[in-house]
Amino acid sequence: MRLARVAGPVVLATIVALSLASGLRAADAPALPGVKRFTLAASPIGLVGDVRPQQYLGVVGPRSAWLGSETGEAELWVHPLKLASGFRLDFRIPDYAEPVRGRDVARSVEVRPEATTISYSHAAFTVRQHILAPLDEPGLLVLLEIDASRPLEVVASFRSVLQYAWPGGLGGQYAFWSDEDKAFVLSESLRRRNAFIGSPWAASATSHPAHALPDAPSSFTIPIDPARTARELVPIAIAASTAPRADVALAYRRLVTRAREIYDARVAHARRLREESLRIDSPDDRLDLAFEWAKVNLDEQTVCNPDLGCGLVAGWGPSGEGARPGFGWFFGGDAAINSLAMAATGQWSPAWDGLRFLARYQRADGKVPHEVSQSAGVVPWFDQYPYAYYHADTTPFFLLALHRQWRASGDARALAELWPAARKAWAWCLPHDTDGDGIIENTTGGLGAIEVGAIGDEIHQDVYLAAVFARAAGAVAEMAAARGEGELAAQAGEIAARARTSIESRYWIEAAGHHAFGVLRTGRTNDTLTVWPATAAAFGLLEPAHARLTLSALASHALTADWGARMLSTASPLYDPAHYNMGAVWPFVTGFLALGHYQYERPWAGYPLVDALARLGFDWARGRHPELLSGDRYRPLDTAVPQQFFATSMLVSPIAYGLLGFEPDAPSARARLAPQLPPEWETLRVTGLAVGKSRLDARFERRASALRIQLVPKGPPLLLELRPMPPRGARALTARLDGRQVPARPFVSVTLDGLPRVVDLRWEGGLELEAPQAALTPGQPDQGIRVLDFAALDGGFRLAVEGLSGSTATLRLHGERPAGADSGTLRAGAGVTELEVTFPTSGARFSRTEVRLRRP
Repeated sequence: MRLARVAGPVVLATIVALSLASGLRAADAPALPGVKRFTLAASPIGLVGDVRPQQYLGVVGPRSAWLGSETGEAELWVHPLKLASGFRLDFRIPDYAEPVRGRDVARSVEVRPEATTISYSHAAFTVRQHILAPLDEPGLLVLLEIDASRPLEVVASFRSVLQYAWPGGLGGQYAFWSDEDKAFVLSESLRRRNAFIGSPWAASATSHPAHALPDAPSSFTIPIDPARTARELVPIAIAASTAPRADVALAYRRLVTRAREIYDARVAHARRLREESLRIDSPDDRLDLAFEWAKVNLDEQTVCNPDLGCGLVAGWGPSGEGARPGFGWFFGGDAAINSLAMAATGQWSPAWDGLRFLARYQRADGKVPHEVSQSAGVVPWFDQYPYAYYHADTTPFFLLALHRQWRASGDARALAELWPAARKAWAWCLPHDTDGDGIIENTTGGLGAIEVGAIGDEIHQDVYLAAVFARAAGAVAEMAAARGEGELAAQAGEIAARARTSIESRYWIEAAGHHAFGVLRTGRTNDTLTVWPATAAAFGLLEPAHARLTLSALASHALTADWGARMLSTASPLYDPAHYNMGAVWPFVTGFLALGHYQYERPWAGYPLVDALARLGFDWARGRHPELLSGDRYRPLDTAVPQQFFATSMLVSPIAYGLLGFEPDAPSARARLAPQLPPEWETLRVTGLAVGKSRLDARFERRASALRIQLVPKGPPLLLELRPMPPRGARALTARLDGRQVPARPFVSVTLDGLPRVVDLRWEGGLELEAPQAALTPGQPDQGIRVLDFAALDGGFRLAVEGLSGSTATLRLHGERPAGADSGTLRAGAGVTELEVTFPTSGARFSRTEVRLRRP
């Protein structure tokens, strides 16, 4: 394909006609003004590093997505359309006969919530490519900041696609260069789907055949005037829509004329998200940064589709040769799971929108959609495709999520708006309990924990679905009672109690010492050790003694790797470390397991999982969490979506609901804080705990046998229950509120009415265990220490740990100094006791040891 001067003759009359129809003609619109040079500031949470080839880089907004790699290549999406693939920048300088490939000189990347920058460095030039996804425009904007010592041309190229997201399709697409707009126009026969990709600086472009998309890449060339680039940024605009061409042409022009406004809006949005939602300031800077990026990811779920409306998508990743952008379509279960985290951070508005979206596409019988493609508005998605409603868990999860948003926000109006959908969802659930145990079933309702794999064979109901429904039934009972619907409240309450009883009676396996995965159609149980009972533990549905045994089993190396929880035990003959449902590590179920550990006061087992989830956001795609990883080594699977939102939300939920023990109850103007802080943390500051219109900041200060909590409330009065967990075996717990002694058990009650309050807790004795954390290196196998149990006994403590067979490890204990140990070696340090343990040599890779510690 030859390069032709834009001002040159156009060979085919058809192309002339198409160009004249492109929207705005030169006579109708003045030349686009320049973009005055301005500085894109560093972000307080920006992530900077060397470019890593093949590593995912995404820049997404409500209407568009740049999905590519850190070397600069990308797919261009404006929903519901994939516009182009292989977008890239190359550079021409007089010294070289061939262009300098951008991917070869891409040196560093700076990922920020508001914009991402790729820096290209060459001896003759430096180009900083700033990529923005606007909040309110159907397009993407690239701003080039250029410093060149020699003549330079920037060549932007891409392969035209103009295709609906899977499974939609278009035919008759074509592309041509519009001299008036300095842009390629991508369109189709009916001219109802249009895209513009270009730059007002462009001087030449490739020519194309009529009525077709080219087989070769399209490219346009931008000659660089050093004097002008000292004053201006070079814009490249990408606009598209399922709208008339003139409308898309206007959007293309707005991207350029509003460039500074678009950037400033993104900066302001990022600042509000950072400062007006839940924040943590702990001794672990990496954890704090990961938490901030988790909020950014949760914000990036929102997609506004012109045919379907605004909702929450599940994740992002390049589609390659196809048209499925990761999981960039609307998933009901993912939205519900993620909304639990958003309820805690205060990201209520997009969470409510996500629930409204699901209600809009609820089936007539009440079933809530499992997934809705971006192209569902143009294909018979709900009628002829099998995917929309094939999961059973999405419907009760919708009810659970609705309850959690209402409890956090206190938004009675939003609850009333969605209550008809909730009643329909509840009505759908009821007939899918055919055996009367209070639990809906996979056999009649649809899929739950497992989509593929032999472990799902003959399943009647699985423990994940059972847990979600049991919790949803309790949620319906509470919401109905608040709305004055006593009959419904009583019905749902009775079913919730029956479901909880059934989980224990039908899933607990005394001989195995853990809960089962599922109940089979024969009535027997599938006794395989899986991660799924962690869901019931996370919701607090298990009998405490049984929960402790199940969680101890799940904490072992057979289930928990250094980087998270496998779905299936390595001891199972079905285990496959690269299988989607049969052995891979999923961050989202890792979060359930971490939360389960905290729910049953096992922070030494929960915190290593939280730490592993935090690291995921930095070792792979910067600021993002991959969908799943190998069960054998610390690496995402090649098939994993690189930016998966329920992986991210399951970092937030264990921190908010587990480590902090935060439970808002805005309708009752109450809240709970039950922190389980790592013993090595001397301070923790939390800001923006949101309970309806009330806000609370808290500062925790740890000293020997003491904890001070400073509370600073804002907004309407709030009754706070403080339930800090004292060390194992602590005695004589006392509490003072503003210097006045108050009851410490079962909790410290604090009325917050605008004035700061101080709570001082003291105790005698007791012991805390510092959670062992693995030093994760990409590609490493599982090799860390697992704490299976830690309990206070009469006269001492019992510690059960697991590690590499024949190895030695050191554990750190805080609090009273043990008088001795029945095995291992004790060493006294400054405020810390070190316990050195040796794991027995055995034929297995890992072995266990148990240590009894004697009190002084």
